[in-house]
Amino acid sequence: MANHAIAQHAAALAGIPTQKPAAESDRTVTYRLRSGGFLAHACPAWCTFDHSDEAEVGLTSPEDLQHMGDAINLGFDVDGGRDTILEARLVQWPFAPEGDSAPHIDFVPEASTGESMICRSRLELNDQIRRVRAHLGALVRLGDRLSDAQAADHATNTQFAHEPWLSLGSDELATLPIAYLLKVFGITVVETEDTGRRAVLALYGEPGAMEVRVYPDVSQQLREDETRRALLAWHDAREGGVR
Repeated sequence: MANHAIAQHAAALAGIPTQKPAAESDRTVTYRLRSGGFLAHACPAWCTFDHSDEAEVGLTSPEDLQHMGDAINLGFDVDGGRDTILEARLVQWPFAPEGDSAPHIDFVPEASTGESMICRSRLELNDQIRRVRAHLGALVRLGDRLSDAQAADHATNTQFAHEPWLSLGSDELATLPIAYLLKVFGITVVETEDTGRRAVLALYGEPGAMEVRVYPDVSQQLREDETRRALLAWHDAREGGVR
């Protein structure tokens, strides 16, 4: 029962579905000990390491036996290769000295160093989870600053352009701040109970004299999302020669 609970917890960390573990007798592996004799040991349900080579070649001592679950990580394609960070897996050295034999998490912040941090409890792993969540929040805020910086750069580069919207592609329409897009396209926002279409928001006109008609009770976030969607639809139609 304990092994099953550990397997479910490890699978949840890795984002993989849990399965009913095999009977303990089905997971028992017999290892030859080089010092003499044999060691029969049941592999825990969460372990995905292939012990067949160890069983065939033998172990110097029981302390060399290691269980490992599947690794999770973030991967990035860099210069034709692939780098990984924040790798983690469930690990156990069942015959290690007392105090070191319990399952734990090996957490590798940066793969090329080969150095890992040991998280011996869920509380210690939670500290790393909070660090990663904080970093993700910082990335989101950095993305907002990127959008603002790109809007300012576009404004500088097109300050004398008669039709500044012409240099905006779908990527810019999907990411630049809505307030800036409203300004560039000359969009007026009109609150009305009738948008003229079967939608909470509709876009009319051409750049320089566009109008967004929106229901008065639509939230700001939905207004921005729908305005962006409408501009992208306008751009796709324009690129397709419909307009």
